[in-house]
Amino acid sequence: MNDQIPFSQTEAVRDLSAILSLIKSGRAATRPDLQRVSGLGRGLVAERVAQLMTTRLVIEGAAGVSTGGRAPRLLELNASVGLILCLFATLAEVHFAVADLKGNILSTSRDGGDFASGPHALVANAHREWNRQLKALGKRPDDVWGVGAGIPAHINSAAGTLIDSPSLPSPWIGYAFGQELSKPYDVPFWLDTDDNLLAYGELRAGTIPKDTTMLYLAADMAIGCGIVIEGKLFRGAQGASGNIGHIPGYNLSNVVCRCGRRGCIEAQYSGEALLRDTRSGIREGRSAALAGIVGEREPTLADLSSAVREGDPLAAELVSNAGLGIGQVLAATINMFNPSRVLVGGRLLDTGNLFFASLKEAAYRHCLPFVSSNLQIAAVDHDGSTGLSGAAHMAIDQIFLPEFMALWFSKSSPRKPW
Repeated sequence: MNDQIPFSQTEAVRDLSAILSLIKSGRAATRPDLQRVSGLGRGLVAERVAQLMTTRLVIEGAAGVSTGGRAPRLLELNASVGLILCLFATLAEVHFAVADLKGNILSTSRDGGDFASGPHALVANAHREWNRQLKALGKRPDDVWGVGAGIPAHINSAAGTLIDSPSLPSPWIGYAFGQELSKPYDVPFWLDTDDNLLAYGELRAGTIPKDTTMLYLAADMAIGCGIVIEGKLFRGAQGASGNIGHIPGYNLSNVVCRCGRRGCIEAQYSGEALLRDTRSGIREGRSAALAGIVGEREPTLADLSSAVREGDPLAAELVSNAGLGIGQVLAATINMFNPSRVLVGGRLLDTGNLFFASLKEAAYRHCLPFVSSNLQIAAVDHDGSTGLSGAAHMAIDQIFLPEFMALWFSKSSPRKPW
C-alpha cells in the first residue's frame, strides 16, 4: 500500500499513528509528554495533534499538572467517534456485540450456534442483532467503522473466507464470511479463528505483559489453542496453527474424530466427547449418581461436576482422564513453544476442580523441568466476553496501523469506498 502514497504523506501518517498510539495507551497525555516520548519536535507534535482533533479522533479533556506556566490540556482518544461490530462464535453459541474505539463492549447478545443452517442464516442473524443494538444505543449504521469476527474454522484472513474446518458443514467452506458480514455497513472487516481471538482478548485485557509468549487452551465442546509469541498471534503458514485438538492422544482411542481420523484428543476428551460418554454410561447403568442427577433430560458438563462431588466413580474417571489426556498433549506443546504462561478456558472447566487439577498435574509432569520451572498455568473465565474483546481489538489495532490510516485518514473514517 505504501508504494502508492508519497513519501512525505507516508511519514506524516506514521507520525499520526505513533502519536495516536501514545495517547490511546496512556503513555502520553499532553503535548509536552508527546514531545518527550516520541522525540518529535514541538511544532510537529502540535500539527499532528491538530490533525487528529480535526477528524475528532482526539479530544481535549481536563487540565493536566502544571510544571510552570499554564497547565497543559489532557488529550484522549474520542472512543465514541466510531463503532466496531463484533461476532464471536463457538460450536455451542454465537455472541454479538457493539464496541467503541477503545474496545469497550457497549452492547451484547448471544444465540445458539446453529451452523447446520448454513452461513447465510448466521449472517442474517448478525445483521439483525447488530442493527437492534445500534438502535438501542442511539447509533446508526453510518457510525460503524469496522467488523471483527471469530469463528471455529481456518481462515484466509486477506479474503475473509473459510478455507477449512473439521467442525463446520461443507457449505461454509469457501464462503466469503467477512465480506458478507460487513457488506450492509460498507466497512472493512477482519476475521480470525475463535481460539486466536480468545488469546488476543486475554493479551489485550492489560493483565499480561504485551511481549509475552503464551498459549490459550480452549477446552470447550471442541479443543483448540491460540498461540501468542512475543506479543503477536502466531497463525501459521495457512492460518491453521493451534490445532491441538487433532493431535493423537497417548491413550489411543478407536473413536472417529470429526476430522475423519482416529485417536485425536478432541474425539476422546472434548466437551462433546464427555457428554457422549456420559450418555453411554447412564444407558449402561454404570452411574446411579449421574442417572439421578440427569433424569430424563440431556446431561451437561456441570452434571459431571455434581456427580464427582457425590463420589461417583464414572464421573471422576471421565473428568480426570480428560484432564490427564489433554494435559499430556499440552505438555508437548509447552515443550515446543516454551511459553511463560498457559491460560485455560472453556466449558470443560464446568466439570469442576478435578479436571483442571488433573490437567495441570499432567502438564507439569510431562514438561521438561527447565521449561516448566517458571511456567504459570491458570484457569480463566470463558463467557464470550473475551472473544468479543479480541474481535474488537483485532479490528481497532488494524484500523490504526499507519498503512491503513494512510487510506482513510483524509476522509475522517475508514468507511468505503476508499
